[in-house]
Amino acid sequence: MRRLYIIILCLCSCLTTLQAQNNETRYRDIYDQAEEDYSIGRLEQAEQQLKNHIKDFPVTLQMSAYRLLALCYIGMDRDEDASSYVRQLLAENPYYSPTISDPQRFIDMVEDIKSGLTATITTASSQAESLAEVPVPTTLITEQMIQDCGGRNLQEVLAAYVPGMNIVDCNDDINIGMRGIYSTGQEKILIMLNGHRLNSYATNIAAPDFSISLKKIKQIEVLRGPASSLYGGVSLTAVVNIITKQGADVNGVEIHGGAGSYGQLRGDAMLGKRYFDVDFLLWGSIYRAKGEKRFVPSLETGLMSSEGDAIIGGVGKKPSYDVGLALKYKGLQFLYNARFSQIVSPLTMTYLYSPYNIDKYRTFNGIWPGFTTLSHHGDLSYSRQLGKVWLKGTVTYDNSDLTHYQVIAEEPTQALMGILPIPDVYRPRLEGKGGFFRYINGQEHTFGAKLQGDWSYLNNGSHKGQLTFGGEFSYFQLEDVRYTFGYDHDSLINETNAIAKIGTGHESNLNGFAQLKHQWGPFILNGGMRFDYKQRYDDSHIREFSPRLALIFMQPKWNIKASYSKSFIDAPYLYRKTNLVVSSMFGYKVPETLDPETLHSWQLTFSAVEWAKGLNFEINGFYNRARDLIYMLVIEHSNSGDMNSFGLEISGHYERPRFSAHLNTTWQVTTKNEILLWNVDRAVNTPKFMANGVFAWKPLPGLNLHTHLNYYGKQKTFYLDIAEYGRYQYLDEEYAMKLAENMKTPGKYSEEELQEIEDDLGDALEKAASRIDVSDRLLVNVGANYTLGPVTFSFDVHNLLNKRYWQSGMATGLIPQQGRWFLGSIGVKL
Repeated sequence: MRRLYIIILCLCSCLTTLQAQNNETRYRDIYDQAEEDYSIGRLEQAEQQLKNHIKDFPVTLQMSAYRLLALCYIGMDRDEDASSYVRQLLAENPYYSPTISDPQRFIDMVEDIKSGLTATITTASSQAESLAEVPVPTTLITEQMIQDCGGRNLQEVLAAYVPGMNIVDCNDDINIGMRGIYSTGQEKILIMLNGHRLNSYATNIAAPDFSISLKKIKQIEVLRGPASSLYGGVSLTAVVNIITKQGADVNGVEIHGGAGSYGQLRGDAMLGKRYFDVDFLLWGSIYRAKGEKRFVPSLETGLMSSEGDAIIGGVGKKPSYDVGLALKYKGLQFLYNARFSQIVSPLTMTYLYSPYNIDKYRTFNGIWPGFTTLSHHGDLSYSRQLGKVWLKGTVTYDNSDLTHYQVIAEEPTQALMGILPIPDVYRPRLEGKGGFFRYINGQEHTFGAKLQGDWSYLNNGSHKGQLTFGGEFSYFQLEDVRYTFGYDHDSLINETNAIAKIGTGHESNLNGFAQLKHQWGPFILNGGMRFDYKQRYDDSHIREFSPRLALIFMQPKWNIKASYSKSFIDAPYLYRKTNLVVSSMFGYKVPETLDPETLHSWQLTFSAVEWAKGLNFEINGFYNRARDLIYMLVIEHSNSGDMNSFGLEISGHYERPRFSAHLNTTWQVTTKNEILLWNVDRAVNTPKFMANGVFAWKPLPGLNLHTHLNYYGKQKTFYLDIAEYGRYQYLDEEYAMKLAENMKTPGKYSEEELQEIEDDLGDALEKAASRIDVSDRLLVNVGANYTLGPVTFSFDVHNLLNKRYWQSGMATGLIPQQGRWFLGSIGVKL
């Protein structure tokens, strides 16, 4: 019987192979006929033959068909159609080079697109288009640019190239802000992998850390500004879409290994290949760093007064990793990605700020103190062209294990007992104790399904129109929640089933969107609308409309675009559940619900192309109006902030065969910024002016030198004195109580008594908030790589001048930052 199975399998394999060969012979004959028609000037006939069968050609023949179609359109003086097929050709093979026998117009078109002058962007309108056509300012970061800036993780790459983005440090996780809007974690910016969301559904966070490998990236597309009209309730301030390489880009095996200061070890491996219509890419990366140990004196901005060594830049006891598999067969695509990260906080929790010894603390399932995420993402999609309509269906599954293991205080403190929401029954046991910590853990599961379509309803040369539409459904569930406090570094307060039960829950989201892109002559109108309907765990509902409207005027050497867009982001599930636990279990007065945050943005952009040989630049002005921003106090959250700001972003790049320069500057003014109960009238932890310059030079064949200069102007950080704020809350409750009693019994308290409490309230509120000056800084990063055959040697230095500086994030004190770090590596391509 086993032999029979083997015989049948062999016969099926042979028949399949013969069928594939017959099909390839058939399509080769069709292509040869089209090529003959082109050679004798029958351009329309060649075009018709190729377009009728372009989707059925094997991949190797399809690339030749793209080239021949582009040549036909060039012959018919239809350059826009020609460039469309050149972009498709380069999408399949980014390293394609024309031959000397090709028409010069075709050669110039290929080189222009490869150099990024008309590079293809898919994120802005969910369809392929050039940078000139995108409706909002967009930054394109190529594989070469990632290498040139010397960025060690996604955060550093984005901060180097994207105007308006700056690094913020909230002492918990790697974070980045956009135009002064950020949170304790990276939850305001949508990060995607090949168009699929990486942000957690429980926390909205996708940390741009070492769990996102840079080696697998082909390009990064960054939409600057709200993008909820396409992507819904996470894309508040920006969208970052990471486009991975294809197997054909790698075409073999690449292995990289490196080591550096402070216990750095990293390794990367990729295997990629394309066989006929099958393309696959397998990648894996790993990174660890013990971190830089630095003595930190007693901080005036902390409630504690201890001093000691802090670990800066530590990546946990377990290394971060990123492994994934991407498969593509014609219109069928599969993606699987698993990522793990753990970031060590240099200091104890917000408002306390003191060094601690991580080795003293217990582990939970092998996890040491830090912000830890283990996530799995899988999606399967199928796309097909049906006449003038292109349809794509996708199903997704996401699973994440989230752990926030936070050291609260190393030393005993009486003031701490009045801050933490600990049941009264445990307080006597904790008197005089130190080594306090908090442990939160939960597992989230999310299922999703999406259908999207593109309909080209008009294309007559002077007018082009395309309608993009779709809908999406997702179901999220958080289970097995743990929430507990500990003391003496190892002992735990008994966990209660009530907290675990409150923490679990599920939510669902249903949305629909439509976007119209219509071009007549040099004008493009791009407008879209999305409606999100979300059912929360408590049966409340979120209903949000997200519009976008842009008008673009294009010329050969320049273009100008004006746009308006509105976005929203629902309060993270974890924030809302934390407030519920604090309120119901510990009796704290906190908001019972949190509203979505919203952002309205108006932008005016001018772009210039090739005004001088190799020079492109962009100037963008923006006005932002944010509402209901969520801020954290001790452990509870509230919609307590509005922010209005305007600014100017200038970016440009200059490319020559042996030299390149990428420059960007941002100037921003905040006219309104409410934090909790204060209006600080400027963006905190965001400089009014910042600039970046990335320079690369190739003095010798195979040798590439690069430098990144990063300048942040003076900043203000906002510090909340928790003791004075506690006094304010006490006086506020006393004042409210006496006012209520006076309502019942007029004259019980005199006006003088009430006025005295009111004066004390104002005094406490003024003392509770302070602004700390943060000096400007210039950081210099340098590096070099040398390629000798299949081997590449690299060496990079971060913060070459060993600048000692401090940075902060949302409503926190200043955190020490990394000094001089270096990393050397060797790569081999087989």
